[in-house]
Amino acid sequence: MKKALTAGILLIAIESMVGSIFAHAISYEFIFGIASLVLIGLAIVTSGLAVSGSDQRANYHSETKEGRTARLKISAAFFVAAIPSILCYLLTVLI
Repeated sequence: MKKALTAGILLIAIESMVGSIFAHAISYEFIFGIASLVLIGLAIVTSGLAVSGSDQRANYHSETKEGRTARLKISAAFFVAAIPSILCYLLTVLI
């Protein structure tokens, strides 16, 4: 999780640079919001939450415990990487 958090912090540094380069065309709220939505969307897709109940039940019974653990670990890493962007988005909206 430390690597995911580090990647999230690196991502907000890149987002800040993009925001300062294109200051007149794109707002910081937009950049941080889109990055947050993309990372949370990836977390939802990799976790398997975006499927119906019958598909989720079939996936649960057909995958191994190691595969499920790896899938959920990747999903958690995407979510942890999104946390810095979410915090920066909230700071730019509230300030």
